[in-house]
Amino acid sequence: MFAQLILRLADFHRRMMVVYCAALGPRLSYRIMALLAMALYRLVPFLRTRSEAQCRAVLGPRLGQEQATRVAREAFVHRIWQIADLYVAERFLHRGTLDRVGGRLPEPYLTRLVDAQRRGQAAILLSCYYSAFDLMPVFLGYSGVPAATVYNRHPNPAFDAQRQRVRARGGCPLVPLEEAHIRIPQILEAGGSLAMIADHPAEKRGLAVTFLGLPTLVRKSVGLLAMQYRADVVVAAIRRRGADFRFEWDVADVIDHTEYADQPDPLRYITERYLRAIEQIIWRDPSQYMWVFPRWGEQTAAQLAAGPA
Repeated sequence: MFAQLILRLADFHRRMMVVYCAALGPRLSYRIMALLAMALYRLVPFLRTRSEAQCRAVLGPRLGQEQATRVAREAFVHRIWQIADLYVAERFLHRGTLDRVGGRLPEPYLTRLVDAQRRGQAAILLSCYYSAFDLMPVFLGYSGVPAATVYNRHPNPAFDAQRQRVRARGGCPLVPLEEAHIRIPQILEAGGSLAMIADHPAEKRGLAVTFLGLPTLVRKSVGLLAMQYRADVVVAAIRRRGADFRFEWDVADVIDHTEYADQPDPLRYITERYLRAIEQIIWRDPSQYMWVFPRWGEQTAAQLAAGPA
């Protein structure tokens, strides 16, 4: 009974946030959400400890420990702004505002992807847990690149429905994670475009690599899919510009299917190359990466948070 009450209150709060953001506008909405983010960051030690530990491990050697800690705080604000993005988008994001908010995919990448779809050339668009990743399918669809987008359902059905509604408004089909093993092969076999987050560790049987200087295992699925369907691989992200619902694309790399065909180890070539591209995106502004996410696995996250033995 108590859990249901909390869920209903959360749903009511979510609905009211949509109303508030529509009434207040982007600038004031993000300012309020930033204050809420800082309060939550101080009140929940787990979030703060994990974010700062992973930030210091990666950024500390280059930026210094103090700056790395500051980036962790800023990154948590961006994490909460990702929720605000959905609320603000309900009113302020549509085809008529695409260029104003910076959502149109830039050239020459737009023409290349549209041409690939016309020719039936399979393409895999990769991103990471960076900045406004929830808005990427909207921007793609409004830009004229309707890429099927893999997504993981949120445990709150009401919030999940809202997120799906915003993500799908540009015309990109959504592929629930539990259906991905069936629909992804169908999409790529037909020469379609697929968008997905490639930012998850493999707890076992993954490919041993380094990511942002730390050892980890990554899933082989991207490379295997690209090899099987001779797909081009595009690595990109949406970067937030300020706190008033403006963005920019960062297309870090385009891997043509002909480039890995003759490599001695195509799987490793594709994987290493897209990881290096994601690193470039993050290094350009590390404060927009989701440092609270256990990117190197739960065990590594716990060890870093615990500090030196």
